[in-house]
Amino acid sequence: MKEDTAETKAVRHIQLQVPADLYKRFRGRCLEEDTNMRSKVLQLIRDYTETEDFLDMDKAEVEGLYAKATGDAIAEHHRAGRYTTHGDEKGTYRLYPDGAKEYVKLYKGQR
Repeated sequence: MKEDTAETKAVRHIQLQVPADLYKRFRGRCLEEDTNMRSKVLQLIRDYTETEDFLDMDKAEVEGLYAKATGDAIAEHHRAGRYTTHGDEKGTYRLYPDGAKEYVKLYKGQR
């Protein structure tokens, strides 16, 4: 039976030499999840290759990534009940989880 050559070229087969203990753990996890090992490996490869490489990002994407990470960190501190320190045109302030601002007195030589 002759296969479609275009489809055959689109698929690549890989063969891995995996240490026995690693194989057993992976197989066990797939059995626990009731997942086919081949489909799980394919999904892992897709997930790994679909993530954006930091070096391929332009300036706006990098700044967006930093902004999201900063926002997430601030939210985590507030959830834990801790304040975060910020600044505006009035000066430096502590922002508390309840939204209250407390401006910090700066001493000579500090900004």
